[in-house]
Amino acid sequence: MQELVHHTIQKIKELLEHFNKVQELYLLKSFDFDGQFEAFLNEFLGYLRTKGNTTYESEVLKVMNMLATVKRGFNPVQMEKMTSGKRETLWGFSFNGMETIHGFLMEMYAKEKKKLDEAEELLSGLMVSLYQNSVLDDDKVKDLNSVSKIEIFWNSLVNHNTQISGINKKLRLSMISEDIFLLLEKILLKLI
Repeated sequence: MQELVHHTIQKIKELLEHFNKVQELYLLKSFDFDGQFEAFLNEFLGYLRTKGNTTYESEVLKVMNMLATVKRGFNPVQMEKMTSGKRETLWGFSFNGMETIHGFLMEMYAKEKKKLDEAEELLSGLMVSLYQNSVLDDDKVKDLNSVSKIEIFWNSLVNHNTQISGINKKLRLSMISEDIFLLLEKILLKLI
């Protein structure tokens, strides 16, 4: 099931904010770091499970297992029991885990943002074209002041123009209709 791309981006931003707080705790060498990082990893894992992203889910579990192994006093890289420096080793593996998680979050964010940026570019060009062909004018743009009005306008365009219908189908491959309406609202606000 597709989810609102705008919502996905918002959720990733929230995860990044939480992650940044965890990184600050690491920087401060806070005793709260371990618990907060574990809480973040569980939150991120839960999010990935709801999205059905088994690839990242597997990688997050790998980081969690690596940290759990170090906490038990075993170095998973050297494959031997640690006799000293357990805390330093844990901090090193935690840093490695944070780097991995940061990469996932940024990759996810970039992917979703790219969908919106490409759709916005396509829709902006279309709105300018509608202006040039006198389908849209300043009064009509001012009248399209709510998402429900934009939805009605868009659906009428889709139903009466095969080219716009094709654009709609292309956009619907990567997002839901509500994303399209929110993007149109953003574009139309710039035209006023």
